[in-house]
Amino acid sequence: MDTLPLEIHSQIFQLACIDAGSTARSLALVSRYVREVAEPFLYQSLAVAGLSSMTEFLNRLERVPAHLRRVRQLFLSDWTQKQVQQKTIPSDDADMDRYDLEKSIIIRILDLVAPTLESFAFLVSCPFNSTQLIGHLFSLKSSHLRHLSIHGFYPFPHSLNALPHLEHLHLSGNRNPHGLLQTGGLEAACPRLTHLRISGLVSAPSFAQELEDALLPAPHDTTKSCFRASLPSSVRQVAVQLGPAPAKSRRYSSAVAQHEKMTERLMGLSQCADSLPVRYRLMHDNEDVYETMRNSWADGSNDVE
Repeated sequence: MDTLPLEIHSQIFQLACIDAGSTARSLALVSRYVREVAEPFLYQSLAVAGLSSMTEFLNRLERVPAHLRRVRQLFLSDWTQKQVQQKTIPSDDADMDRYDLEKSIIIRILDLVAPTLESFAFLVSCPFNSTQLIGHLFSLKSSHLRHLSIHGFYPFPHSLNALPHLEHLHLSGNRNPHGLLQTGGLEAACPRLTHLRISGLVSAPSFAQELEDALLPAPHDTTKSCFRASLPSSVRQVAVQLGPAPAKSRRYSSAVAQHEKMTERLMGLSQCADSLPVRYRLMHDNEDVYETMRNSWADGSNDVE
């Protein structure tokens, strides 16, 4: 330690603190010198899930000066993995109060970390909050964000240059995102997007048709309509993942038929993949979204490749 200058120690600590916070916390306990050198990187890479962890994280963020809260890589989930796996949505008065508290904490966290985020996996499992919270994220100017994975009932990004440097985008949680590729909102918000993944599609033949129209435009179509489906011109790869198929029963016969129609159309795109203007990949259902996104964020793939 004594033979290296401070600048080298700083670079070493910066490269080491990319594992959801454990290395940064360990370095802070070594010595006063190591803590001071590593201090700018204590919040560099963090994984936060559940109300208690979010509350503690927000309290820490609000106590440190802006130059020491440079959160670059963040996994943020309103619920813990155990809560997500219970697959129940309690809705009595106490639960609704908790959901409101979760929402207010997450909004404040997003406001504080958005200016420095580079890689972000954001899961909102509470159906009462997901659209508003994801919409709030899309309303912020995240000028450094390059990798973004989202799970929840998301609205479509549309604000001009909201994500000016975003390259990889994974959207999960909207069973039928019909309209995503229309009106040009995606390109307006993400002008540098190169990789797009859309997961959890269920009984969504209208979106499958929209994607087909974007990938296989009619050869003599000169329509200038703003509602014509199209991908951002910068996109090079599109991945689509099916959600769980509806149960086959008389009660859900319509949903089953719609799911089969969607699947057939998406598989048809796979069969002509060599002639498509972008690389196209069709993926099948993965039930544990939390685990998948958490692991992908941790290994740096961000779940889009």
